[in-house]
Amino acid sequence: MNGEAPAKASDDAAFVEVLRFLHREAALLDGRDYAAWLGLLTGDIRYVVTARVSRPAEQGPLDYAIVDEDADTLGLRVRQISDPKLTWAENPATLTRRFVSNLEVEDAGAPNHHVAHSNLLVYRQRGTAPDGDFYAGRRRDVLRRVDGSLRIADRLVRLDHNVLFDGSLSVIL
Repeated sequence: MNGEAPAKASDDAAFVEVLRFLHREAALLDGRDYAAWLGLLTGDIRYVVTARVSRPAEQGPLDYAIVDEDADTLGLRVRQISDPKLTWAENPATLTRRFVSNLEVEDAGAPNHHVAHSNLLVYRQRGTAPDGDFYAGRRRDVLRRVDGSLRIADRLVRLDHNVLFDGSLSVIL
């Protein structure tokens, strides 16, 4: 995810399959169909979101993890954001719209695996607040074919933010 071209670009059929998969995933999340979204994950998923540390340019970028979860903790997160009794941040529910672009797909070097690099922009409008806000970043997904369908085995989201809007992240990226 350093901006370089893919190591070994996948063929066009794999590219289209991954693109359709990521668009379907975005639609599920925007539609708040979290149960179906969980079905897109492998049992050994690792889901990490980082933000940037502000520092002098000569020191280079430095990220820090704000989310580091597995299948069990993602299941708990989904339960929490799906139940208005468990979280005030999602009552009323946050409205989101996800945009996935600049997709590059490479063969992961293992059978039935692809690595997808993409830009992500998520618009978020929370509660009765008049202004929405955005999360922007670069995403790397390792996708694995399980029982004939692609699943997310690993996700790393590097946000282009050094401060979160309200100190929390209640949306899935």
